[in-house]
Amino acid sequence: MPGSRRETTRPGLDGTCPSLVDDLRERLTAAEAERDQALIENEEMHQQIGHCASECLCLEAELQATTKRLREAGFSLRALQRRHEEDRAVVGALEQLLIETRTQAAVTEEEFHATLEELQVATEELASANLQMQYLNRNLEHQIDQRTAALEAAVADRDALIHEIHHQTRNNLQIISSLLNLQASRLMEPSASEVRKSFRRIQTISLVHGLLFDGERGADVPVRPLLHTLCNHLTGQPTGNFPEPAAIDLRVRGDEGCVAINTAGPLTLMVAELIDNALRHGFPDRNDGMVEVRVEGEPRAGRIVVRDNGVGLDGPATGERRGLGLLLIRSLARQVGAQVSFVRQEGTVAEILLP
Repeated sequence: MPGSRRETTRPGLDGTCPSLVDDLRERLTAAEAERDQALIENEEMHQQIGHCASECLCLEAELQATTKRLREAGFSLRALQRRHEEDRAVVGALEQLLIETRTQAAVTEEEFHATLEELQVATEELASANLQMQYLNRNLEHQIDQRTAALEAAVADRDALIHEIHHQTRNNLQIISSLLNLQASRLMEPSASEVRKSFRRIQTISLVHGLLFDGERGADVPVRPLLHTLCNHLTGQPTGNFPEPAAIDLRVRGDEGCVAINTAGPLTLMVAELIDNALRHGFPDRNDGMVEVRVEGEPRAGRIVVRDNGVGLDGPATGERRGLGLLLIRSLARQVGAQVSFVRQEGTVAEILLP
């Protein structure tokens, strides 16, 4: 302490020693300095305390957050534990299923081996059956070839026979035509005229026979080309009361119209007889005129109309006439189930309705 040191001084006027005053001043100065230092340290301490308080608040907030996370982690851990338990249960079930699957796989493998053995046996039997089938197929093919050859030979013989029959038929028709022509040359009128009519009918039958059976034809025959060829033949051979070929306009119009081959012959002969009647009786006082044949119906012919612009029908009604031509037309119509009607309308219109 400063007071521990004794110094011999001379007292002042107020009775105080100058050294004591100085010592007190120094001590006061030091105390003030210590006070200032303490204030500074106290201020710093207050700052540190504030800082520590802030840190404590932060630490408390962090502690609360950590506590919340720990609580959530606990919840998650319990959830994970439950999930783990569930997974263990699932794993146990899967292990049990795996054991059952392995057992079933073993059974299936045994069944597969058994089935494979059966398949091998069946394959061997099938191979044997295939060999037998091949042998039977070869025998069958050989028999089919022999049968086909026999059928082809029979068809060839049939075709040759049919061709010969048609040829003989046409020859016989030509012989009959020649006989009728020879007979007509030795007869007087009107008997010679009737024989010449029969001669023309025989020629028409021969023409139709050739058109239908010469060459290859199917079950159906186009009517319009057949009638066109017939008309060219009729107008190209004038006979008896026929006008000159160039004087009558004989035309075929309408649809192609197919009919069965067994209908084509009678139908063509009916049309030929109608055209013959129109040419012989429709134009007695003139050398020009028109005869039209119209085919209606596609693809099947259903109606044939023969129309002329001649003098038309005369005498008794057509249904009551008993001429040979009309009788022949009605007979041919009955053969094919057709209906024939006549109308006088600026000439004559004959209509054939096919079934």
